Amino acid sequence: MLDELIEKMLTNLKKIVESETVIGKPVQSEETTIIPLTKISLGFGAGSGESQDKKGEGGATGGGAKIEPVAVITVHKGEVKIVNLKKKSTDYSQLMEKIPSIIDKFSKKGKSKENSKE
Repeated sequence: MLDELIEKMLTNLKKIVESETVIGKPVQSEETTIIPLTKISLGFGAGSGESQDKKGEGGATGGGAKIEPVAVITVHKGEVKIVNLKKKSTDYSQLMEKIPSIIDKFSKKGKSKENSKE
């Protein structure tokens, strides 16, 4: 019984930790591609037991996962950069707030290089 519970839990945790979870799907904006990178932390526990009179038994499992953005890879006109998001308190909302400024920054760099060539 406990073996089955543990196997089910590990199968479900495996689904969470796919390559698209750690390295996110690329986001394209004009000439810039942004690829999010995340850190995944997993934990689980399991246990079983039976009553002293051997008439009852039970088992349980529990687990949790934490997915945390840590960096983004930016690709602009063949130039690849890694922007570290890992600070003391980086959360998903802070990542979402930074994406427009990152896109804008690289879009402006590309335009200023084009203008300087003219």
